[in-house]
Amino acid sequence: MVRGKRMRRPVSFAKIVSRMGHVLVDAELSWKRTARVRMLVDTGATHSVLPSDLADRLGVVRSPRPVRVQLADGSRRGMRVGPVVVRLLGREAGDMVLIARRGSEPVLGVEALESLGLTVDPRSRKLKPSRAHGVLLVGTRPGRR
Repeated sequence: MVRGKRMRRPVSFAKIVSRMGHVLVDAELSWKRTARVRMLVDTGATHSVLPSDLADRLGVVRSPRPVRVQLADGSRRGMRVGPVVVRLLGREAGDMVLIARRGSEPVLGVEALESLGLTVDPRSRKLKPSRAHGVLLVGTRPGRR
């Protein structure tokens, strides 16, 4: 688990709420500032999404230009992206989120779930570990000459 300057105990609140087949979680999001946020878990969404007002509250630094993304309805749109740290069920991971218009529903996408080592159990509609939590760093180094 990555720790900042202040030592904090792992977040284990992750209240999971199910409404009409939806899975909602209370996650801690941070960048320059921290907030506890209720998010819709969407296993059909590649990226997580935050409304611009929440991104502003967290101090998220936006990309200098928008990236083209395809939305669930098939339309394409340019959206800014920015980094956040997600803490959920005692796990912590970095995530690159799409910044949506003010008031949009916060969405936790598959890339964040994968980074956290979590998956949705379709029967119980709860998050469960998909693997032991850890970060795998993969790199290459130049061959010897």
